[in-house]
Amino acid sequence: MTPLHVAITGMGLMTGLGLDLESSWDGLLRGQCPAKRLTLFDPQGLASDFGVQLPDGADELFAKSIMTRNRRQMTRTTMMNIVVADMALADAGLVLDKTDRSRVGVVVGATGTGYAPRDPAAVDEHRILRNMASAPAAWISLRHKLSGPSWVVSTACASGAYALHSACMLVLSGQCDVVVAGSADSTLNYLDMNGFCSLLALSESRHDPAHASRPFDKDRNGFVMGEGGGFMLVESPEHARMRGARVYARMAMPGITSEAFNILSPEPSGTGMARSMLVALVNAGIQPRDIDYINAHGTSTPQNDAAEVGAIKQVFGERATRIPVSSTKSMTGHCLSAAAGVEAVICCKALVEGAIPPTANLTAPDLGFDLDFVPAKPRTAPLRHVMSNSFAFGGHNGVCVFSAPEA
Repeated sequence: MTPLHVAITGMGLMTGLGLDLESSWDGLLRGQCPAKRLTLFDPQGLASDFGVQLPDGADELFAKSIMTRNRRQMTRTTMMNIVVADMALADAGLVLDKTDRSRVGVVVGATGTGYAPRDPAAVDEHRILRNMASAPAAWISLRHKLSGPSWVVSTACASGAYALHSACMLVLSGQCDVVVAGSADSTLNYLDMNGFCSLLALSESRHDPAHASRPFDKDRNGFVMGEGGGFMLVESPEHARMRGARVYARMAMPGITSEAFNILSPEPSGTGMARSMLVALVNAGIQPRDIDYINAHGTSTPQNDAAEVGAIKQVFGERATRIPVSSTKSMTGHCLSAAAGVEAVICCKALVEGAIPPTANLTAPDLGFDLDFVPAKPRTAPLRHVMSNSFAFGGHNGVCVFSAPEA
């Protein structure tokens, strides 16, 4: 059976490294993490009072892009989704006035809108709209008058991968010609940060925030929260050809599976993760030997990193130690429901540039972690097929494979 693919024709990215794709990419290649004490709210009393915030200028960008009266009805997360989706649409060069808007869909990966008032009893006339789970997808549809299917999918930090899976289904089934798909998230607020501190998931290395996110390192002690967003324009190859679109990459149906093991922890051997990677490879019609780079989920937590290393070894066998593997969360922080969207864009950019972002802060891999983690510095390499791993709380696993257009 011939594998079915969609075309990636537009990309938008916003991270703590930069407010657009190019500045974020340049930051990744510098191999440094900009984590610092949080200023979006008062983090006094938190065991982890630091994270990776968007750079200066983010609020001005939101104000420039979205009318004041609409911003009052939105959270920071919703505004990020809108702005990054705008970037992907603009990058794709899609002329909506010449496009059947009823065949353009919107799928957003999100666990909520980040609505977290410090005083729940305070009167907020926009509470319902700001807290409405479907708000990011609804606003994107309204903004561009897109009347195709529009929804939010919520699978924790694999939400972006599941959004891309939904986008593939809509295109491959013939329901849509184009889908705006991705995820953006900001959980840098007191309630969410305190919740993750209570789960003992966050690094408490307050003395050195810039080096606290250290995936696969023996001294890792939890993840660092970040904010950001990544969106793509997912398009049928026929529609892309018809309008002469530039194609960054081809994407097959992502591999999505449930571990059904534990609400918080991955299955220790990595078997569940491995299964989703294998499904993604089958969907793409390629073999393990064809993968040139893996963007790991790599959260910098002891259990996740160990399980993922085990999963990669199961899938790739003796070749596992020769495939470049890096975790860009070492620089962006963990953007939660936006992580998969952010990392999918990073993977496509890596394909285009022939460059592999490094794993920052990795100085001494943990015992048995003998993969090629691309420490400290980026690496140039010819890339044809790359893999993006997303493994979430609840056992929601999502793996995307992106291929060069000519591969």
